[in-house]
Amino acid sequence: MKRPPPSPNEDLNAAGERRADSGSGIAIDSIRAQLGKVLAGEPFSHSERLCRFLRFTVEEAIQGRAAGLKEYQIGVEVFDKKGEYDPRIDPIVRVEAGRLRSKLEEYYRGEGRNDPVLIKLKKGGYAPVFERAEAASAGAPGMGIAAWLRAPENSKTLALLAARLAALLVLGGAILLFVENLGLRKQVREQNLKSVAPEFSRLWGRFLAPGANNLVIFGSPAFFASDREGLFLRWQGLYESADYAADPHFQKMQQRFGPLSVPRHDYASMGDALALHRLTAFLARAGVSLAAVPANLANWEALQDSNVIFLGAPRMIPLLARLPAQQDFEWDANHNVVNRKPQAGEQATYVTASHYDEVSYAVVARFPGLEADRQMLLITAHSAPGIVAAVDHLTQPERVKALAQKLGLGATAEPRDYQVLIRVLVDKGSRVKSEYVTHHRN
Repeated sequence: MKRPPPSPNEDLNAAGERRADSGSGIAIDSIRAQLGKVLAGEPFSHSERLCRFLRFTVEEAIQGRAAGLKEYQIGVEVFDKKGEYDPRIDPIVRVEAGRLRSKLEEYYRGEGRNDPVLIKLKKGGYAPVFERAEAASAGAPGMGIAAWLRAPENSKTLALLAARLAALLVLGGAILLFVENLGLRKQVREQNLKSVAPEFSRLWGRFLAPGANNLVIFGSPAFFASDREGLFLRWQGLYESADYAADPHFQKMQQRFGPLSVPRHDYASMGDALALHRLTAFLARAGVSLAAVPANLANWEALQDSNVIFLGAPRMIPLLARLPAQQDFEWDANHNVVNRKPQAGEQATYVTASHYDEVSYAVVARFPGLEADRQMLLITAHSAPGIVAAVDHLTQPERVKALAQKLGLGATAEPRDYQVLIRVLVDKGSRVKSEYVTHHRN
């Protein structure tokens, strides 16, 4: 097959192979061969989007256009965004770049650990870096240790050598203790989950699978700044910030306090922050990662290839209003829980006069994800005590055991999804007690 002529950004090495103008000195043929191996690897086998992302950026770099790889260009060329695409609003490229870095690391930790060429995507940019994976030198041959020790001819040099060796021994001991400490910490983490590992796995499903790509979407209410009044404002009924100018709530604020700024999403609720911290710590102990995305930046396209957790008050997460799943326990406009399929002994509506000072409710529900082998998990409530209690029922060993037993998630049980209602007794915004109420199986 006839080789195409080199581009102006390529030159030929002594063997006639084309080299990329990337500063790596690695032949283009070698880079393309490595790209093919990576894309054929297991981490990329179920994600055509990431394959397109990596293939496009590598080819651009090979052609000497790495400096032009910007977020907008990738959104248009790889993710088929249209002219109105705004990277400040739609984070798909940033989210997918993080996933791409993780998949590359996973590939080179596993089947690609002995590959001759490394393809990396460093943080802070979208231009790939190509490196040779050369083996570390095993040490200079020739003079043995004994001969080397005999080489110094005076006691001063020997004393200096002895001091350096002693320092190396001390450093080696410190490193050994550090490694042993890491091992002990790992054993402790493993032991923390070991006693209830089956229950955790049945309750969490694919979220705990090795290498799982997990995202959590948390509430991000819209605020507006009034420079004239020196105020930072939020109207409780305004949640969709995309068409805020036409919203009557915004128009009322504009008349009273305007001119107002564009929507700002600088804050999250305290309950969501505490719950997110506990979720992240739990999943880290389980050995899987969790990336957080505020609700104002989330869109369905960016969530396609992930296991997704929706965390917080439903009114703060607009995507939940268009969730492609049948919810038996839904929140009404007064923040009560409506039971769409009441079963024997259940109420049609679970009402509370105050989520702050009486009874609060929380819903935990697991559904199939947007793509095969993915899942969605809803953790919703309208109070800080409610959302934190819901997370505790998913992460604390004794509560997990009890919930798995209620759901019938035994060793031989069919791994079906579920919807759970939790009641939380509260006093002046503080949780007094939380308890299981009922559940439905999907």
